[in-house]
Parts: sequence; C-alpha cells; structure tokens
Amino acid sequence: MDYKINFNESIPQMISRLKEEHVEFRSTLNQVTKYSDENNINKAIETIHVMSESIIKHAVEEEARIMRVIMHNAKEESTDSIKIMQEHNGVVDFLKYTIPNIENNLYQQQNEQEKQYQHKVQKEINDFVTNLKNHFEEEEQIVFPLALKADLK
Repeated sequence: MDYKINFNESIPQMISRLKEEHVEFRSTLNQVTKYSDENNINKAIETIHVMSESIIKHAVEEEARIMRVIMHNAKEESTDSIKIMQEHNGVVDFLKYTIPNIENNLYQQQNEQEKQYQHKVQKEINDFVTNLKNHFEEEEQIVFPLALKADLK
C-alpha cells in the first residue's frame, strides 16, 4: 500500500473522494456484519484484513491534509474535529492488536467456551463496524464541512 499523500489535490476534491471511500467502506463493513451475524468469524476477519490498509491510508490522509487546513485556518473551531480524528487511534488499535488477538484465541477455544468466545468476538466485530460507521458520519457532518470552510480562508 502506498501511503504517499497528494498535497496537490484540492481540499474539495479530496473530501469528495474521502466521502466516496466512506460509501465503499460502509458496503464492506455491511459484509463484515453479515459474516459475523452468520457466525462466520473467519470470513469477517478476512474481510477486515482486506480493507485494513485502505482504512489506515484513509485516516492518514485525513489527519495530514484535512486537519492541517483546519488547524491553520479554523483552530478556534477545531475541538470536535480533533476528538473525531483521535478516534483513528482506536481503529488502528483494533486492526493491529484486537484482530490478531481474536485470531489467536479462536484457534485455542474449545466446545462450550468456544460458543461464549464466538459471541464475544461477534460483539467486538459488530461494535467495531458500528463505531466506524458512526465515525464516518461524524467526519462527514463535522470535520469535512469545517475543512471546506477553513480552505476558503
């Protein structure tokens, strides 16, 4: 995955592209939820793995470009945007630590414990999906409009 950031892309173009990525992510996250609800945890995790690099690149771009323009031109209005961007840490932690931990534990569980563990994993995955979708909404409703406003200053 190429993490190079295109600093020549205009903020309005970038926000439009990031919104399109949110749509694609939501679609994939719906598949993750479907797999999880069907007790197909391995497929849910596999799908998360497939999208994880794209999600991380997306977050890096938002922090590098969107927050830069907000901090330079709308710092006094940035509190909510900063809090929303800090949610990226939880997303990355889930992808880097929780998913591998789930994978390791899935193979170690047995019979009765397995069902309890599967329910716990389902909840963790479904909570992650819900939180990430909510995060996208917050970005679209709070961060992106402020960045567009700040870009005009």
